[in-house]
Amino acid sequence: MFGGSFDPFHLGHFLIGRAAWENLRLDKVVYLPCAHSPLKSFQPKASAKERLSWLKKGLSGQKWAQVSDWEIKRSGVSFSVDTAAYWKKQVPRGALFWIMGSDQWSLLPQWKDFRRLARWVHFLVFPRPGNPKPRRGIRMTILPVRFDLSSTEIRQRVSQGLSIRGLVLEDLEKRISESRSYR
Repeated sequence: MFGGSFDPFHLGHFLIGRAAWENLRLDKVVYLPCAHSPLKSFQPKASAKERLSWLKKGLSGQKWAQVSDWEIKRSGVSFSVDTAAYWKKQVPRGALFWIMGSDQWSLLPQWKDFRRLARWVHFLVFPRPGNPKPRRGIRMTILPVRFDLSSTEIRQRVSQGLSIRGLVLEDLEKRISESRSYR
């Protein structure tokens, strides 16, 4: 599972998900755009519909990827422990993995019921300035990828009328550049 705002979905999100799938031989990587992030002081600028559309378009034809609108349909605050509980019921015999950046890994103790979440999932952490440090009693693997690319940077570039070529998937470049959400 790869949760986030995906505001917008960019090449780093794509490559991190694919690297997790390849390196750990996962069945699928499920991208889970959140409705409302509990630890961010701001909410996505792009609508849920727009973010879902970008994910579906960007991951179309990728046998390793799936997009779920579960958190968005649920609405309200998106707590990872609730999402993991839902997926645990969907795949009761399957192992659950949670993909996250080292920035979120460092905030894990602030997450709702993070100990319960840690019993259900194995965390896959990609370095995002700063290397993740192991935590006692919590399963974690460092993904061997690093992309210093952020959605914030892409939103700023779009608002300034600058090119985002090479930062987002080619199929999404025009859609994201023309989005009114970032103007």
